[in-house]
Amino acid sequence: MRVHVVLLVLLCSLQGLFFQRSTADEEVSGEAEWLPQPMPWEDTYWSGTAPLCLGGCRGRHQELKSDRCGDSSCCWVGSKSLCRVNCGRPDVDYNGVVTGDDWWVGSLVRYECRAGFLLLGDPARVCQSDGRWTPKPFCLRMCQRGRVEVNERELSGNCSTTCANKSYFGNPKLGCSHLDNCQNKDTGWKRFFSQCVPCVCDCSISCTNTVKLEVKIKMN
Repeated sequence: MRVHVVLLVLLCSLQGLFFQRSTADEEVSGEAEWLPQPMPWEDTYWSGTAPLCLGGCRGRHQELKSDRCGDSSCCWVGSKSLCRVNCGRPDVDYNGVVTGDDWWVGSLVRYECRAGFLLLGDPARVCQSDGRWTPKPFCLRMCQRGRVEVNERELSGNCSTTCANKSYFGNPKLGCSHLDNCQNKDTGWKRFFSQCVPCVCDCSISCTNTVKLEVKIKMN
């Protein structure tokens, strides 16, 4: 009888020891939970490790939202941060206008110029994964020089018997570096074959070039 009692006590003691060790292992495992650290090239990642979460974002990343659990174990204290690359407010020239209020990675904003200015470059800028915007276009001030007649081929390099929706920007032609708002010139007779037609377009030139030309004329 005594042997049975002793064996029962020993069995209970071993079970208690095993239970305590398992609980301790689980607690240590919970405290030592490891999550992979974000790589420098990652656009988006969760910051904060359970059970004690500090959250917060670094460098070019900003907090998109905060959550107690995020993408894995939930926090006992604090919260996790969803961090994403943000390029910040895009700069714009005084004579330009930018539209778009989303500056997170992959977002796009568009540029326009005020009246009297010509936009040069891509009108759209994209927020890149390095936290920088793609190159910014700029606004060139143009001086109007009236309307001029120009051959259709001079505008687009081909002939389609129409001047509408055609324009030109480049080295000066007929004293114009920019030709737009073009219309077919009424010649009074109908064309039956596809060939270049005369166009009448608004003529403008960079005001900087205009000033240089005026100075050159005065010097001569």
